[in-house]
Amino acid sequence: MKVNYSCVIDNKERYLQQGWLWVNSLIQLAKINPKNIWVHFISDIDDSYIRKFADSGVNISVIEPYGDKKYCNKIAQMQNDELKNSDAIILMDIDMIMLESFEDNIDYDCISSKIVNETNPSTEVIDELFKLAGLTKTLPDKAIELRDDLTYGANFNGGIYIIPKKYYNIIQSGWEKWAQWLLINGKPLYDAKREAHIDQVSFCMNIHENNIPIKYISRLYNYPMPFQFDDLGRLPYVLHYHTLMDATENKFIAVDYEPAGNIKKAIELANKFISSLALPE
Repeated sequence: MKVNYSCVIDNKERYLQQGWLWVNSLIQLAKINPKNIWVHFISDIDDSYIRKFADSGVNISVIEPYGDKKYCNKIAQMQNDELKNSDAIILMDIDMIMLESFEDNIDYDCISSKIVNETNPSTEVIDELFKLAGLTKTLPDKAIELRDDLTYGANFNGGIYIIPKKYYNIIQSGWEKWAQWLLINGKPLYDAKREAHIDQVSFCMNIHENNIPIKYISRLYNYPMPFQFDDLGRLPYVLHYHTLMDATENKFIAVDYEPAGNIKKAIELANKFISSLALPE
């Protein structure tokens, strides 16, 4: 089976540095073939950055900003037909470090992702959006990561989406459709100051509208580092560090709790890897 990995990088220094870590973690730590990695740059990024990434052997695509040209850019990567030359696509945020490949665990019969950490946006906001859109729930609610509070089924944390080939077209068309709808009709989202979740909510709406089969993956595949959990029994495959690196001058990952066990080992491994890389400037 061929699996392609994909990300989108916007034109900010922080994102370029995160993207560089993401690419190199896939290649060096997870041993992913660079030919199976796609980096989508927003069109106004300097050519020197693009050349640096291209020299690592990954595939490069320059795309135009999409939708609101801010929170919707992630959706545009699904327009890349070359990316779809695979049995599955793994869309990833760039504030992630992959420590080990999990390709052997992919389910090719459903969309796989992790539920949100918090109720963002709230269930009340999503209720209102579904009512405005005339959508009916087709999935049961799901407990969020941090508490027993419930959110809509398929309200995924967008850090990782695993999309098998059979769902490429319906994910692309429905994701675009509902993102565009939210940009026009998403007042409840904007009133709640949760417009940053347009891509996440539109993905959820698409799943419910088309009754697409899903699978919830555990935090092993998308470990939310700002939060402390019990030991996982093994190293997580992927660390999702969010903005934790921005708070330290040396740009290493630093958490505000005392990590232990496999999480401590994972952070040590990630920081050793980070220290070995020259970040783009």
